[in-house]
Amino acid sequence: MQYIGFILSFLINIIFTFAFIPTGREFHSSILIDKKLYFSGGVLSAIDVTNELFYLDFSKSFKITNNASIPWVDLTYTNGPLKHSATACIGGNNNDTIFIFGGFPYDDYFVNQFNTSKQQWTNITTNGPTYREDISCAKFNNGLIAIFSGYINNLTFAKNDLWIFNSLTLSWSLSNATNAPSSRFGYNAITLPDDNILYIGGSNPTNKSLYMPMNNLPLYNTKSDTWSSMNISGPAPPARVYFSTVLTPDRRIIIFGGRNETVLGDLWILDLVTSQWSIGNILNPIADLALYGHTATLMDNYMLISFGSFLNSSLSSRIFMLNINVLTWVDEFTLTDTTTNVSNSQFSGLMIGALVSGVISVIIFIGTIIFIYKNYERFNLYNYLPMTTTKPDDSDL
Repeated sequence: MQYIGFILSFLINIIFTFAFIPTGREFHSSILIDKKLYFSGGVLSAIDVTNELFYLDFSKSFKITNNASIPWVDLTYTNGPLKHSATACIGGNNNDTIFIFGGFPYDDYFVNQFNTSKQQWTNITTNGPTYREDISCAKFNNGLIAIFSGYINNLTFAKNDLWIFNSLTLSWSLSNATNAPSSRFGYNAITLPDDNILYIGGSNPTNKSLYMPMNNLPLYNTKSDTWSSMNISGPAPPARVYFSTVLTPDRRIIIFGGRNETVLGDLWILDLVTSQWSIGNILNPIADLALYGHTATLMDNYMLISFGSFLNSSLSSRIFMLNINVLTWVDEFTLTDTTTNVSNSQFSGLMIGALVSGVISVIIFIGTIIFIYKNYERFNLYNYLPMTTTKPDDSDL
């Protein structure tokens, strides 16, 4: 009977995995690895922090108008960290490992590591930064990850320290730069094509109404370990925290949403070639769409804006998708040549392989059921036969 229970448990896990539909959340972490957009943690309500881990599968086309039709895959059974307001970057020898830094509630592990190949969590115990939240990590130079400042609970002072995490050796080092910008939280860090890191937005941890200017952006040189500023010309976006950013292949930084005294729903574009901001005029704006505590990810020519909190404080369970080439909201993700580069012959081979695998799986499944059934019958028959012997005493052995 234990075989039947095992098979039923296995089938139930498969059913629930494929039936998974995420609920609304904010202050989660997200990261894209190998056509899979992973989401970790977040806030589900005023008192409910989650350790959910799941991903959106970009290997197939889908529409975002129905959450149930989006190819979600649930990995919460891996028992990840229970936290929100953390940040996620990829690293490791094969760039297939997710590193979660900081977050709330505070615990003994500032860094949590998830191996996407083994689907296994590990807590990193090396010495490093003071525990903090509302930070944004930036990966650079083959496995190095920068962490700057952040919000430190119950401290009367703020830190503007910059730490470098080596995801290959799992060790920390502290920047020696003496001209670091003021401390901040709720900002976004973007690694530029030259491996320097640009910091946008945020607020002062000891005076949360003191927002960082958007026309003078701190720039960290990862090669010389020095700070400078990028001066931006033209009109600048309103200062904000908890917004989202993506970097496009044509050297544009697109930011969306966030909040200051109100929740924002504007789109701004920073041209890195001209060092100039411009407002993004979306051709088909969505009425009253304003979000903060969300995340944004670039996939092909789509900017995916995931979850977050609306203007009325309700939590979003939706994905909004912007075509960055024409600044238009769309409701369908369509595979492109860069998303799936499979020739007809390869596709035929994959189809044949999938068909053969499917047939073999069915045969194994049927054989297993027959085997269990036969043993179950034998077990019942044995129980109904009259007992002709008794268990020997220890003295008989």
